[in-house]
Amino acid sequence: MRILFAAGAFFILACSTGGVARADQIAQRAATLTTSASTDITTSATSADALPALMETQPAYEHAAASAASAPRTLTRLAVRVVRRASTIARALTRDALRFIGTPYVFGGTSGYGFDCSGYVQHVFAMAGIYLPRTADAQYYAGSRVSGAPSIGDLVFFQTYELGPSHVGIYLGGGRFIHASSSRGVMVSSLGEGYWASRYIGAKRVAHKG
Repeated sequence: MRILFAAGAFFILACSTGGVARADQIAQRAATLTTSASTDITTSATSADALPALMETQPAYEHAAASAASAPRTLTRLAVRVVRRASTIARALTRDALRFIGTPYVFGGTSGYGFDCSGYVQHVFAMAGIYLPRTADAQYYAGSRVSGAPSIGDLVFFQTYELGPSHVGIYLGGGRFIHASSSRGVMVSSLGEGYWASRYIGAKRVAHKG
């Protein structure tokens, strides 16, 4: 999601006379920070303790935008707003996702009393003003495919009990994702775990619609 916003900033900046080179520098810096933010939650993060680590990424985003101070003032202000907006959405998604750790699994559940995997994802994204379809397969086809490693806030999909995308979670960074597990409820797992690694089919990114 952050990459979509950073790309938007690049497009606007690049279209301004005399701002092509500076726009390229800003976009490259924002993309670099978007990727590096994925490692801000360490591999030991398995609960709401992961939230402070993610929150610390905000100054880095602000610094990236501020570093473009030599660009035309109007363009710089626009870049700052875009980068801050992307960071705010990612932080809100992660904060809301982590608050439900330990919530029991309920087949067909869509509330804090109990979730299934897609109901949980739908609920968390709705809290951020992003409205997704109800089922894992529908969520998979609603997003755009991610090239390379996922970023914080991306949806990660798995083929579990049937062909195609049948399980979904939210990527937290550092190889970790949060999801509603049928065995333990809402929890944090690693993409590198044998079970999930062998069933992983890709990540998708959804645009903000709020």
